[in-house]
Amino acid sequence: MAFKTVILLVGVAMAAHPAARVHSNSSGIATQNFIQKVNHTADGGSATFKQRYQLNTRFFEPGGPILFLQSAEAGMPSINSSDLMDYAPKLKALVAILEHRYFGDFHGGSYPAKYDPMNISSGVFNSLTLDNVLQDGVDFVNWIKKTVSGAAESPVIYSGSSYGGFLAVSARIRYPQAFHGAIASSPALNSFGPSTSNRFKFDSTKWASDIYDEISPKASSRIKTSMVTFKRCVADNTCSTSIPDLNVCKNSTSLGYERLYRAVLHTYLAVSKFNYPWIEKFPTPNPMSDLIGKTLRASTIGQVLRIPLLAASWADSSSCIDAFNTNISRASLGNIASNQPAWSYINCGYYPINDKSIPSDNFLPESFARGTVDICTNPAWETFDYSRENEYFLQKYAITNDILDTTERLLIVQGRYDRTAAIGSPILTVTNMLNHSRVVLVNGIAHAEDTVSQAIVPKGKKAQMDQIREVKLAHLQEWVGQGNQTMEGSATITSVQSSVFLLSCLFFIFFVLL
Repeated sequence: MAFKTVILLVGVAMAAHPAARVHSNSSGIATQNFIQKVNHTADGGSATFKQRYQLNTRFFEPGGPILFLQSAEAGMPSINSSDLMDYAPKLKALVAILEHRYFGDFHGGSYPAKYDPMNISSGVFNSLTLDNVLQDGVDFVNWIKKTVSGAAESPVIYSGSSYGGFLAVSARIRYPQAFHGAIASSPALNSFGPSTSNRFKFDSTKWASDIYDEISPKASSRIKTSMVTFKRCVADNTCSTSIPDLNVCKNSTSLGYERLYRAVLHTYLAVSKFNYPWIEKFPTPNPMSDLIGKTLRASTIGQVLRIPLLAASWADSSSCIDAFNTNISRASLGNIASNQPAWSYINCGYYPINDKSIPSDNFLPESFARGTVDICTNPAWETFDYSRENEYFLQKYAITNDILDTTERLLIVQGRYDRTAAIGSPILTVTNMLNHSRVVLVNGIAHAEDTVSQAIVPKGKKAQMDQIREVKLAHLQEWVGQGNQTMEGSATITSVQSSVFLLSCLFFIFFVLL
C-alpha cells in the first residue's frame, strides 16, 4: 500500500511540472575540448582526439572538492542538469563533466579521427577499452588540478549513472589515489555474459514483474494473458485474425508480427525502468502510471497490446501500428537506452550485461531463458572473454561483494522502479559509517533519476528526491572532511528482503507518508 501511495503522490506533485525534461545551459557554461590521447598504453603512440567537457568553477574555493561526472552511453548532457551542481555551493566545489569517447549528439561528439558513427569501418573501435575510458577520466581531472588555481590538492569524487555507474565503481577500485570517492547511480554490477550458467540472469526481469504486480495485479494479469496470446499467434502466423484490433498498417504486415512482439516485450520492461516524471524515453511523463491506467481501461487483447506499441513509436493513439517506425525497430532490438554504435561495441566487449532473460513464472512470456543469450549484436565485436561466466567478470573487475565491502567512500544508489537494482545492489556490511561502502534503494524513482538537478525536479516537488539529495550531500560532506556523521537517525535503516533475492546490505527506503 505504501508503494502505491508514493506513485499516486508523485502524480499529484508533478501535475504542475513541465512536460519535458529541460537540458538548460542558462548559466552560459561553454562546451570545450580537452586534448585526450587515443591510447593510454605505453606503446599507444602520440595520436590524440578532442574530448568535449564542461567546467563550472563558480562556487569553487581553493582546496574544495572536484565533483567529476563521467558521461556514459549517450552524448554529454548539460552540466546544469546534474545534481552535482546542487551540491557545489555547500561544498565549495568545482564541477566538471567529460563526454565518453566515441559518443556524441547532433552537435558533435568526442570522436577519434576518421570516426563516423553513421559509417562504421572495421577496427574503428580498437581504442574503445575500459582501460582507456578510465584513464581518460584520470588524465582529465589531473589536468584540472594543474590548471585551476587552488585545485592541486583537491579531492576528486567520481560520479556516473547507469553504465557510468559501473565506471564510477571501477574507477574507485582501480584508481583510489586519483578518485577519493565515488557515487554510482543505477549501475549493473552483476549478471555478466551470455552463459547459461549465469544464475543471476533472471533477477532483473523478476524485479520488473514484481513492480507490475505491486502496482496493479489486475493490469499485470491482463498483460500476461495478452502477451501469451500474442506469442502464440506469432508462432502460428495467425495474428491478423487472432488480434484484428491491433490495427497494424497494411505495409507492415510484410515484416510479420515478430518485430512487433519483441517491441512490446522490451517496452514493458523499459516503461518501469524509465518511469520518469518528465518526457524522455516515452511520449508521456510517468509512463508507468499511463500504461497501467490505459491497460485497465482496455477491453480487448488488441487494445492492451497497442498501448506499449504506441508508447514505443510515439504515434498518435488513432494511428495504425507501423512496424517500419524507427522507434519500434529500436524497441524490438531492446536498445531503448541508446542506439549509438559505440554502446553496442561496449556490450560486445567489456560490459556484456544480461538483463533480458525472462523465466517462466513472469508476467511476460519466457524469453532468452534457454541456451546462450545474444547480448552482442555483432559477433565480429566479441572479445576473447565475452562468453565467460559471470564470476569471471566479477573477479576481473574486482567488484565481488567482499572487495566492494572493504572499499571506502563508495555510494551506490538504486531506484525501486528500476530493475537494474536487482543486479546492481551488492551485499554489504550494515553500518552507520558514511565512509563505508553503502547501497541506498530509493522508493518511487526510476533509473538514475536521482542524478538530475533541481533545475529539472525542483526541491519540494518529490519527497524521495529531496531525501536522496540530503543523503548524497551528507556522504559528500563526510568524505571531504566537512561532515560529522550528522545523518544518523535521519533515515530508516533496515535490512530488506526483496522478492528477487536477499539484499542483506544497508538500505534507506523512503516512503511518502499521508
